[in-house]
Amino acid sequence: MLGISVYLHHSGLNWGYNTTRQRFGCQGSRHQRCFYPRGHVLGGSSVINFGMYVRGNHLDFDKWESLGNPGWGYEDILPYFRKPEHATFTDNIDREFHGFNGPQRVGIPEELPYMSEAIIRAHEEIGKPLVDYNGATQDGVSNLQFFMDRNVRASTYHAFIDPIRHLRKNLHISTRSYVTKVLLAHKRAYGVEFMKDGKRCVAMAKREVILAAGAVNSPQILMLSGIGPSEELIKHDIEIIEDLPVGKNLQDHLFFPGVFYRWHEHKFYDMSILERAKLWTENQRPLTPSLGQSAISFFNFEGPADSQPEIELFFFGPPIVSSDLAFIFGFDQEHMDAFRALDPTKDLCVNIELLHPRSRGTITLKSKDPRDFPLIDPNYFSDAEGKDIENMYLGVLAALSFNGTEAFRSQHAELLVIPFPQCDYKFEILSKPWWYCALRSIATTLFHPIGTTAMGPDPLTSVVNHELKVHGIQDLRVVDAGIMPDHVSGHPNAGVVMIAEKAADLIKKDHVRAYSPFEYSSHHNPHPYDNSYFK
Repeated sequence: MLGISVYLHHSGLNWGYNTTRQRFGCQGSRHQRCFYPRGHVLGGSSVINFGMYVRGNHLDFDKWESLGNPGWGYEDILPYFRKPEHATFTDNIDREFHGFNGPQRVGIPEELPYMSEAIIRAHEEIGKPLVDYNGATQDGVSNLQFFMDRNVRASTYHAFIDPIRHLRKNLHISTRSYVTKVLLAHKRAYGVEFMKDGKRCVAMAKREVILAAGAVNSPQILMLSGIGPSEELIKHDIEIIEDLPVGKNLQDHLFFPGVFYRWHEHKFYDMSILERAKLWTENQRPLTPSLGQSAISFFNFEGPADSQPEIELFFFGPPIVSSDLAFIFGFDQEHMDAFRALDPTKDLCVNIELLHPRSRGTITLKSKDPRDFPLIDPNYFSDAEGKDIENMYLGVLAALSFNGTEAFRSQHAELLVIPFPQCDYKFEILSKPWWYCALRSIATTLFHPIGTTAMGPDPLTSVVNHELKVHGIQDLRVVDAGIMPDHVSGHPNAGVVMIAEKAADLIKKDHVRAYSPFEYSSHHNPHPYDNSYFK
């Protein structure tokens, strides 16, 4: 159920990470350390995230190419977005940008009564037309697309592994297995070491090792293997095999769940959990999407409308908008109490997401012991010019602009101001300093870390080349969000699937004779689980 995704963050399916203590952000989190969910399950974070399918802006990928990564411009990677996708929705879709034969279903849940229509109309009033944000343009508002197979989450495990895990003789899955290092000899990867049920095990590679542990754990494994910044490896008495900027360039999307509207004339989903679950079996809200989400829109404050947006707005609806939000995102007791002002049957949350942060952070090692969690320091709001917090404040103003629209007034929806304990006594409520204070208090990670094994041509500033091969090391690739050199104007889950599809072709090009790209996506309308896709 996508609708219970956030509760999985507080389960054994999450690693249980927190950031290091932050100086400029996370001030309303326990010990100023933001909660940092990462998937600890087959399918990784695609099993516990919000499930939103948001590719990004065309210019994001053209920028990747301009940074010295041939083959990663938008025209080159669009086929790899389309190949795995099986779009199941038909309304408001730019068909030439979507795929319909892949194994991973993408759909749109039913609309949120009263709210969805009002949100769309309010955007149109402020000049944001209805668009397909994964199509020709992002500049507008859309109903949210999700990785969903009817009423079930379409995680990468659900789409790619589960259908064939018992059919493929050359696929071996080892659970309860914790990778501790990549095995290297003469700067060539020949396997991995891992712990399983208390025993040290080794898996050997005839051709190459592919590291896909994510933007937090891939850099940890590389550094434990002797690939990383020399100063970090020396600090932990690890032999330096290759000096590369592993763990640097950490970029993450902050989001602010702090602008609320109350629907005075309506109550939503005032029912038991069992009644909600029954609706879910019938593909009905509120548990079909995560967090009762409905719509998404994009705003550009620094350039023309068709350039990369700085801000994304997305909307949480009932019944999730309650004091549960404060618990889910790891706020301290004082801020959890403040969220008790919310009514889960009436309130809408407008979330502000910062798409292109200037702030840069790091992933480093706590020790050379692989059992120690890595140190995650996103360094939020640390950019010298203060652009990150200013752009988020402009996003707040965009969210506040709905308060004057006829669409919201006709539904008797009014701005709801909740208390911010660290801000109310210092600043005039709703003033710019008050919003800045609120942003530093409860803006938190949308758990979108990227860039820690960045792709590029220069080993001084990147870790892998445009074929995702680690600089200076033979037979080792990284294939996960860490290779993204710059953040996307969206959510990286879709981009990670695209990267994996492109990596599969890069690998086949190196190892399979008479290789032809996209040869396995040309079948005529296969069933999404047709094994022909996986040959």
